[in-house]
Amino acid sequence: MRNRAQHEEDTDHQPGPGGKTGRERRQDIADLALSLGIPTASFSKPEAGKVIGEAAEDAGLKAREVTAAWRAASGFAHGRYWPNLRASMPIDAVRSGPDHYLMALVIDEGQHRPLTRHTRTLLHRLHDRYQARATAH
Repeated sequence: MRNRAQHEEDTDHQPGPGGKTGRERRQDIADLALSLGIPTASFSKPEAGKVIGEAAEDAGLKAREVTAAWRAASGFAHGRYWPNLRASMPIDAVRSGPDHYLMALVIDEGQHRPLTRHTRTLLHRLHDRYQARATAH
């Protein structure tokens, strides 16, 4: 909601009738958390890499391997160029100017297969923990 509020401010966007702004939604979340006894100090921006590493360890995985795979996938998702260099395979290159080449790349399955396995393991661990809590209540 913080990013949504920032975007709304940057674009002067207002939600439609009956809608709430990102800032209002963020306040609703904070109010709910406080009513549940969750301290506001815990509202800081989470460090995704740290959260993923801790979840990996909890699931019996090697945190460093999981976070490395996640960072590459995150880099692809956010349009960074470096994952193409680290986790893709060049299949063709064509000269497109005196100093320029256009490269065709494909995802290196060997790089992404571990991420799939890690994700599956983490989802199973989450399911098991959820089931344990649901049956305890």
